[in-house]
Amino acid sequence: MSIIPSATLALLLALAAPAALAELAATEGDPERGAELAPRCTSCHGPDGRSNITRYPSIAGLDPEVFTARMQALKDGERGHLLKRMTRSLGEQEIADLAAHFATLE
Repeated sequence: MSIIPSATLALLLALAAPAALAELAATEGDPERGAELAPRCTSCHGPDGRSNITRYPSIAGLDPEVFTARMQALKDGERGHLLKRMTRSLGEQEIADLAAHFATLE
């Protein structure tokens, strides 16, 4: 490989990296919108995101990245079966909003 094509490749990678990172970055959630969506979660996970039932984990104070990853795993059928049905209608923004909301609860 000559120096010119290597330099061109390096330049292209440098220019493409910010766009790729932006695409990978988590969608910023709106905690207020998440609070509006939360009743679909709190019926099992508790009104404040703290479950009194061991079968359902508490989600209050959960890191938004962890919350989002778990929700995506549920949507993809990698975890649980009951919540796949509940999460399938949620879009990326709605999940981010819920994550932001539950992260604010302690």
